[in-house]
Amino acid sequence: MIIDGDTLEEIILEPILVTASKLEKVDLQEWQMRYLRKVYPYALRTARLTKKIDEDLQNCKTKKERKRYLNECEKVLRAEFETTLRNMSRTQGKYLIKLINRETGQTVFELLKEYRSNWKAFWWNFAGKFFDLDLKAEYDPSGEDKQIENYIQRLQYIYHTDGTNYLIQHEQFHTPIPGEKRSK
Repeated sequence: MIIDGDTLEEIILEPILVTASKLEKVDLQEWQMRYLRKVYPYALRTARLTKKIDEDLQNCKTKKERKRYLNECEKVLRAEFETTLRNMSRTQGKYLIKLINRETGQTVFELLKEYRSNWKAFWWNFAGKFFDLDLKAEYDPSGEDKQIENYIQRLQYIYHTDGTNYLIQHEQFHTPIPGEKRSK
């Protein structure tokens, strides 16, 4: 484009949609926000792990190979996360169950059923009932979990700006390679 004898480069930008997204005031107690800050990274990790495991299961050719792979994954993940998860309170467990449903689109019960078996999912859900935990609980961002969603949106912004999201997205999990036996 030439203006008054000067040649200027013309750049056409893609249109963007601008919306008002003022977040509402968070109506949660301080302890609830602290619990959500503690469990939300685990929900993000779970979403990444389920995606990775699903991709790896595509490489499994037989049921035996699939079962071996899932058993090895369970051993690795238990070693890495079991003590932390066992030390969570019941309320933190409830939040984690709902946030896993938010991040993966599946309930914890459905994940157990898919990766382990219907029988094991039933027993884990039965055992969870003793601790007042429902593995079939679903996340309802516009209903009873509206305040949690509001706070999670704030957490997402904070995680994006402080680099926590980057660390979680690029964290290396030492899951086994399908078809290979685990070295002891």
